[in-house]
This record gives sequence, structure tokens and C-alpha cells, in this order.
Amino acid sequence: MPRVFPEKLARLARKRLVSVLLILVFSVLLSAVFLTFPGATNPGGQVAAARAGRNNAAEVRKDTEFPVADWQNAIIRVREKVAPAVVYIDTVRKVSGGRFTVPRFFRDFFGPGFPETFEGPEFEQRGTGSGFIINPEGYILTNEHVIRYADKITVTLKDGESFEAKVLGSNPEIDLAVIKINAKKPLPYAELGDSDSLQIGEWVVAIGNPFGFQETVTVGIISALNRSLKNPKEQGYLIQTDAAINPGNSGGPLVNLEGKVIGINEAIISNAQGIGFAIPINLAKDHLDELTTPAPPAPWLGIWMLPVNEELASYLNLPFKSGVYVDSVVPDSPAAKAGLKPRDIIREINHEQVTSPDELAAKIKKMKVGDKVTLLVWRENQFRTFTATLGTSP
Repeated sequence: MPRVFPEKLARLARKRLVSVLLILVFSVLLSAVFLTFPGATNPGGQVAAARAGRNNAAEVRKDTEFPVADWQNAIIRVREKVAPAVVYIDTVRKVSGGRFTVPRFFRDFFGPGFPETFEGPEFEQRGTGSGFIINPEGYILTNEHVIRYADKITVTLKDGESFEAKVLGSNPEIDLAVIKINAKKPLPYAELGDSDSLQIGEWVVAIGNPFGFQETVTVGIISALNRSLKNPKEQGYLIQTDAAINPGNSGGPLVNLEGKVIGINEAIISNAQGIGFAIPINLAKDHLDELTTPAPPAPWLGIWMLPVNEELASYLNLPFKSGVYVDSVVPDSPAAKAGLKPRDIIREINHEQVTSPDELAAKIKKMKVGDKVTLLVWRENQFRTFTATLGTSP
């Protein structure tokens, strides 16, 4: 074995030490390069993808966060825009207590002169509803059933000012009516939208006066379209919504988040929750000309009527068992001017037989004010003919 001198061993040790130091330095530098470019240790780009994924998830959470403030502001804006055009409607209808025939044994007991009929006391029947102004001149759209048979209609605006209204036109088949007030100033009105573009799930706002609580706002969605109240299994034209609609809401607007009226609140199912119905605004727009044209006055004869039945025919010894018994005649009415009197029995009108008061009323309803009618009347055991000119009810 060759001998190695100490000096030579020292030089060899120094070379090896330098080599180790160089390897360590090279390793440190190489690690620094890999940390700077993570793709070098992840050729598939998994680290970059993971980082990108975390960033995207954060962005998705931020983008899909529900804008509560914006949604609330939208409802507030709808109310501010539409509420000034919503009105409170109060109706008064005078209802007769009815006419009742006194049983024959009472009349026989009290003797001649005892009245054959008596009339119950008259009373007032009140109703409430909603409506909304559709132009500055004071035209108001509402449900026909809100103003049906009303003798007096009072409209109260948002500012508390009240006006008496008159009916311009109504259509009971589609339950729509237009009434008008004379405010002598331009009025705020609601903008009509397009109900043909509605989608199920769309947010809507109902504004009205449920139970007399004026300017009540409720929110919901369109639950279904083309509903029928007569038969839920059949296709109809009504909008179904879960926005709260209660008695008094009828005639009020159903509005989208743009503040445009897309329906007229009409009905609820009393034993259900969240099921209300509205008439599409496009149906109302199709009938606006008809509804805003004043209806011609209804023809009027001016008599109170009772049906002739077997009991009455037997009591009066009539040779027939049907007809219209004249219970009373309104003074200065067309009937009074023609010579009709109480206890007369009308058997024909214009040579057509009538068997009941409803049939006579239906025939007169088809005529016009000013038409002449020929009446065949049974009086004092013989037929007589009278001619009356139909007028208008006072």
C-alpha cells in the first residue's frame, strides 16, 4: 500500500469539502428555482388549477350573493310609484226588506180591506273594495262585483280626499268595471304593463285596502297562469299568485317589479292559503273602449211585481195559474201614466206571454228607453190592453 504524506491528505480533504459545499449550494439554488415556478414540480398544473379554483369559488360566492338591499328597494320603489294611484272604494246599496204575501187565513180572519201583502223595512248594505286610476282625468279600473247594484259609490284617494263616482261601463262576465270621479285636477295614475309576457315564478306586488286597511302592500310570486275558477282542471285566463289578497283587495292592482300593472286582483279561495287570482291586464285593455263608454240608461216600467202561483190564482179566482201580479205602481212612472193599477195581472207584453216577474223584467231589459210596449192585463174578470212608453228609473 502506497504511503500518503500528511500534506497530500490535507489537500485531498480540502477538495472534498469544496465539492460538498458546491453540491449544497447547487441544491439550494435548484430548490429556489422550483419554488419560484411551481409548474416545474407539477407538470399537470394541479397547483395552478387549485389556486385558480379557490379564486373562482370566491368569485362565484360573491356573484351569487342575494342582493337583499336591492330587492327591498325595488319593493319600496314599486309602492312609491303605484300607491298614489290606488283608491279606496266604498259602496252603499239600498236593499228592500222584501214583499211578503199575507196568508189567506189571516186575510179571511181580519176581513175585507186587510192588505194582501206587506213590505219589510228598507236597509242599507255597505261594501268596500279597491281600484286604481288609469289616466289623469279620473278614470278608475276595478272589479264589477265591487260596484254591483250600488246606489252610491264613494272613492277616497291616497291623500284622504273623497269624491262621488259614477259607473261608466261594466262587464260582469269578465268582472271588470270603469268608474269616474271629477277631481278638477290631474291625478296620478298607474302604468299598464303586458300580461302576455308573464312567467311563473316572477315577483309581483299587490296593493289594496283589505278589510278597510288602506294602502296595504303584499308581495309574492306568480304561482300559475291561465287558471279557471269554474273548473281548476280546465284552462282559463286568470293569473294565480300567492301574494296575500283579502276581502277589500278586489279591484286593486297586481304589479311587477317595474311598477307596471299586470293584473287586477279579483278573488281568493277562502279555505286556502296563498291562492289568489287576478284578471290579466291585457284582457282589461281589450275592453277599455267598451268600459269607458257610458252605458245607455236602462228601460223602466215602474211596478212592484209578484208571481202568480196556484194559491194566488185560487184566492183571486183566476182562470189561469201564471202571470205577473202588480203589487204596487210607482207614482208618475210609465206604468202609472199608462193606467196600470195594483191588483192588475199582466199576461202578455207585445203579444208574447209572460209567466213570471223575472221573464217580464228580462224582456223589458232588452228594450230601450222610449220604446212603447203593449200589455195585456187581467182586471175585474176581463182582459184589457194598455200601452206604456218605457222611461228611466229616477
